[in-house]
Amino acid sequence: MDKIILETESYLVEGKGNERFLPFLEIEYNETIIYENNVPKYYLSFSSDLDSANGLGNWFMSELKEKRNDLSKLIIEIGNRLNLKWDVFYSDFGELIEDSWEPEKVELIIFNDELIEKIKTTPQHRV
Repeated sequence: MDKIILETESYLVEGKGNERFLPFLEIEYNETIIYENNVPKYYLSFSSDLDSANGLGNWFMSELKEKRNDLSKLIIEIGNRLNLKWDVFYSDFGELIEDSWEPEKVELIIFNDELIEKIKTTPQHRV
């Protein structure tokens, strides 16, 4: 599976111990992060890479159009089909702790045909 390392920042969240929130504020308009169980796990780019992903791009864009371009709804639905809790938003929010900012490097799996096939064929749908 193809991976990418992104640089971002993280923040501590009130009442969450040492759990850090990774908002990925520096990604481009045509990129998104897919969280699995509120952990950033997959990187999705709406670039030419998606177009050349052996049909995934066409299928994905068709599905997105059916959902009236609601990316979050589509990602949640795809995750549900695979028995996974996916979203494009971190949903376990709380109060950010002041001055808790730290730089982070996060390795993410690139969302492509190979990933979808791997998830579908892996026992319990885990990569």
